[in-house]
Amino acid sequence: MGDFGTSGLWLLLALALVASVSIAAASMWLASRTLPKSLNEGHNGALSPFMTCVGLVYGALLGFTVVVGWEQFSSAATNVSNEASTLTTMYRQTIGMPAPEQSQMRELLRRYATAVQGPEWEDAIRAGTTTEGAGSALDDMYRVLGAQPSTVASNPMSQKFLDQLSTLASQRSERILDAKPRIPGLLWTGLLFGGVVLLGLGGFMRLGSLRAHFGLLSAVAVLLGLLLFIVFWLDHPFGHQLGVTSAPFSQSLSVFDAIDRRT
Repeated sequence: MGDFGTSGLWLLLALALVASVSIAAASMWLASRTLPKSLNEGHNGALSPFMTCVGLVYGALLGFTVVVGWEQFSSAATNVSNEASTLTTMYRQTIGMPAPEQSQMRELLRRYATAVQGPEWEDAIRAGTTTEGAGSALDDMYRVLGAQPSTVASNPMSQKFLDQLSTLASQRSERILDAKPRIPGLLWTGLLFGGVVLLGLGGFMRLGSLRAHFGLLSAVAVLLGLLLFIVFWLDHPFGHQLGVTSAPFSQSLSVFDAIDRRT
């Protein structure tokens, strides 16, 4: 689901750029094999409207996809931070609970944070599944509150804790869903095919210098390959150090320790 690692991500970028330049070189080679050696002066002029049309349509599609991918990436990062922040708030709210309930809740919150930053984080990325550790901790927190209905009704702090617990459960579900790619395969097909068509048309253009032609077309190919890689990276926000990490939950555990020392 996106468990590439930093080295795997850089390797994927290199492969994308090499593939893009290779397509550009292949299009120039195909043009040299199919077009006559002597072309009339109107060749580039006749081909320009096709390139302009394809370039505008493809540019709009690619730009739209990058914007949507960035919004999804930002949403995933924000949701992880909010989930960790909710955990910290809930841990602070236990200060106003009775001693037995406070001890139980703090233990469950620690178990939840530890499970999320470890096994659940990996499983949600690789297989889109959850783990029993975090899920059971969440269920046990509901059970502890439900076992003392009179306390929840009479203690405003317990009621606020229950509201935060519902928010935490919702944020957890959103995080697991964010680990799944959102860009459909049909859109990826359009992006890849459009890039090949654009580079193919560029290869059939004619410049006075073959080296200059290859250099310009390679620059366009590198740009397209880089943008497609960015779309892929944004669509897989988890699973590598360049994306969203479990660092906010590690920070929450540090805050838990600080709260314990003060109380």
